[in-house]
Amino acid sequence: MPRPHHPYYLTDSNGRLCFTQQGLETLRPYFALAGIDIRKIKTEVDYFQARQQSSPYFTDWLKQRAANWPDTDQFNLLRNALFDGV
Repeated sequence: MPRPHHPYYLTDSNGRLCFTQQGLETLRPYFALAGIDIRKIKTEVDYFQARQQSSPYFTDWLKQRAANWPDTDQFNLLRNALFDGV
């Protein structure tokens, strides 16, 4: 029976990992930046390795996500703080 560990994935008692819909939607583009196919991630160890391999692309991924943030003073301030000069 799956047990929740994180909003992005579940693991079963044998250590097999299954991504939630939120995990797939959020992480597929991030891992793809590093050339990682999310469907090949089968365990938490695989997941943590994928996160580590993807870390050099974090800023690029965050910029992609920030493009969909609302156009409000608060989000514009956050965008400027994160990406000004990057």
